[in-house]
Amino acid sequence: MTDAAHLSYEPLILPDSPSLGLLRSLDYRRFLRAATLEAGLRFFMRRQSASVSWLFLDTKFNPNTGLELPSVSRNVIHTWILGRGAEALALHLQQLDSLDLSDFEKAEARRLFRPVVQNMCRSIRGIARNNCGRIPFVVGRDLLAIGPAPDSSLVGPSDLFCGKGLLMSEDPADRDAGLAMLKVVAERIAQGAVETSGGPSGHGKLSQAMRMLFLSVPRLLADGINADAKHELRCFACEFIAFVLEHHHDRETGRFSEWIDPATGERGHYLDPGHCTEFVGLAYSALRAMDGEVGSATAERKTLRAKANDVLPQILLSAVTAGFSERWGGICKAVDNRTRLPLDASMPWWNLPETMRAALFAAEESSDQAVKDECLRVFAKCHNAYFTNYLNRGNGLFPFQTRSGETGEVLDAAPAVPEGDPLYHTNLCVFEILSILETKSSRND
Repeated sequence: MTDAAHLSYEPLILPDSPSLGLLRSLDYRRFLRAATLEAGLRFFMRRQSASVSWLFLDTKFNPNTGLELPSVSRNVIHTWILGRGAEALALHLQQLDSLDLSDFEKAEARRLFRPVVQNMCRSIRGIARNNCGRIPFVVGRDLLAIGPAPDSSLVGPSDLFCGKGLLMSEDPADRDAGLAMLKVVAERIAQGAVETSGGPSGHGKLSQAMRMLFLSVPRLLADGINADAKHELRCFACEFIAFVLEHHHDRETGRFSEWIDPATGERGHYLDPGHCTEFVGLAYSALRAMDGEVGSATAERKTLRAKANDVLPQILLSAVTAGFSERWGGICKAVDNRTRLPLDASMPWWNLPETMRAALFAAEESSDQAVKDECLRVFAKCHNAYFTNYLNRGNGLFPFQTRSGETGEVLDAAPAVPEGDPLYHTNLCVFEILSILETKSSRND
């Protein structure tokens, strides 16, 4: 999809109950690539060509307006961008030949983005050295924490994202550093030594977020990685899936809780539907990545897989029922898991592609035809909402960050980081969606 085509972009609308055959069709897969992967790469190629003095992926813009952020914003480096950006760009570069880009565009993408990944990974390692092994949420150009130094006995999302970014580097030293960082992250998550603001349920509560986010690691563990380290990290992933299923989900009521009391095990009433469906998608992704490895046929692993296949679709469908706005076409940030009343009616962009990935996995893995059909309806609902309501025709099809669940209007509010997403949420979900669809695509093309 060229620049000129963005203004005339029209979404591909799926029927309410699509078949897997339709999703595996060549036309549908081409649409997904064009509207997300190819559009995103072209968008950042234009920005990167103009950002000759910025060493990282240039996300210093407002996604809703396309306007540049104030120049002072370049004195603040959001480490989430470094980690997520390194992972996402590296994957795009690995998959370039699968995209409908010209030979010139592919060569230009490699020229522009390979040094960016290298610079981001080099900086991640510098940040860790400068901050006692930790990755603060924000640092200055000196790579030192802005504000209080992070507690060296804890870990947080920035440590995890940056460890994953290093794991995707072409440099073996970066990958080794990433493995070491992720091992520390996994050990501390297991110990409960994670940063927390207490969230909406108050201080001292434990979120499922760090365990959920770690589940994106197994699919990054390529063949060249030390077998013992790979096995250890995958065992942590299994432990985390089992923990969340046991402690954050109440099978009797069907309620999923973002926060629990670590002392009593009491589940809170706060449901983040996007985090919930992200857990579902990443749990499936991790389990599939571990299929066939040594130990995958043990009774314990088989039991976990069976429980996941039974429970994950129900968690997904319950979260979508509670959080999806039929009127405005989006998923709200938070609801009360008892009353299903909104606690935060804003609708971020990222939870729709995350739910699409989860729904497609659930449709593929479930043995219950009624569940399969319902998950495909969820996929279509989220697809139609995302590609109709979130792609900004005036800004290279880059997604609006947030919309109101009360009016449907675009809100100038950042869900997490106040700059553009580095092709992480939507595009990494789309890569995995395409991988699922293309395992059997020859039957339906």
